Amino acid sequence: MIRLDIPAKPVELTDELASKLTQEFKATQKPVWKVTWLLDAVSAMAFSKCCYSEVRLGEESKYIEVEHFHPKSLYPDEVMAWGNLLPACKKCNATKGEHDTVSQPIVNPFVDNPKTYFYFENSFYRVKGNSQKGKLTIQKLGLNDFKHFVEPRMRISKSINRTLNDLHEDFSGSELTKYTIYTKRFKRLLQTGNRKEEYAALVSTTILLSSDFEGIEAMLKKCSRWDSELEKLKEELLYCALMK
Repeated sequence: MIRLDIPAKPVELTDELASKLTQEFKATQKPVWKVTWLLDAVSAMAFSKCCYSEVRLGEESKYIEVEHFHPKSLYPDEVMAWGNLLPACKKCNATKGEHDTVSQPIVNPFVDNPKTYFYFENSFYRVKGNSQKGKLTIQKLGLNDFKHFVEPRMRISKSINRTLNDLHEDFSGSELTKYTIYTKRFKRLLQTGNRKEEYAALVSTTILLSSDFEGIEAMLKKCSRWDSELEKLKEELLYCALMK
């Protein structure tokens, strides 16, 4: 989970339309939010990812579900409230269910900074809570479900560590003239930790905690090849990472 910003609401979602659809929902319980322009706008809020688990939506049957942060069954007046409609995968949405987020708050990445509440237990690829709110969030969203989240994190993290290890060896055993080639590969890897990418928090954390990353950074700085692009890439990793 990474910190996200609530964008301006879509122009189609006027106060009049929101009020009309809210009343329709109350009367019929129909999913009045299931219109293409609104689904597109909600999906874009988290770069087409689940705002909780960061899985890419629209791929491998992971279709977007509009998640009502304050559940519509308990707070029907907020059924069309912009900021209460969040993009989620089916797993997170179903696991959270009708949990009352008002009486028992959980982390909302559009309001809270996940860094305050979570960190990755890197050796086990699990999210850990720094507080009761963080722990409750993990429980209510099932963020450590092995099949859906921990197993994919494990594969991704191991792949990143192998790549970093290979790159570190390449840098260590090469002449300075070959650094340009390896630096390009290194930059491509760091770009996978961008906030727009799937599992950005995990990827960023894995990279930053790697001794191979530290070694490569030190080598590039020593020979004055740590440039402004690399610095910006690292800043992005620091933005997304969940470290204790």
